[in-house]
Amino acid sequence: MRVFLAALATLAAVSAQAAEWQTYSNDRYGFTVEVPPGFVMQRAPDNGDGGTFLGRNGDRIFAFGTFLVDLFFDDEARNRIAQAKKLGWDISYSRIEPDWASYSGTKGDRILYVRGNWLCEDAAAFVHLEYRSRDRKAYDAIVKRMIASLKPVGCPE
Repeated sequence: MRVFLAALATLAAVSAQAAEWQTYSNDRYGFTVEVPPGFVMQRAPDNGDGGTFLGRNGDRIFAFGTFLVDLFFDDEARNRIAQAKKLGWDISYSRIEPDWASYSGTKGDRILYVRGNWLCEDAAAFVHLEYRSRDRKAYDAIVKRMIASLKPVGCPE
């Protein structure tokens, strides 16, 4: 049974890679990111901060931006990690660089993965994924593609 479930998870990951991904663009902060098939965008906030995408099984993706007011990108990332801990996430991995940051952790049977990229004009974009821990292997490919697709738009060269 475990072999069957592992094969099913692998098939789901391959299907997610092959199916039609959608590109989410945020004009307010100037970034794009690809969102996997099976996720439906919910009503976007009126202020244009980002988008929330829900999967069929309750998985969630948040893609949003923020202006870096009176702090550097690495400080923003540290603040977000501290907030995740306050919300009960057991953060087991974090890496902060001057222009990007990633962190992940668990809460119960859920996994959190967040990637942030510094954008031009003192802004940052973040992609926040929450999914079931039993789907971890299938999400490895999804996370990898989303990280690669998170890009600034309209920055001066």
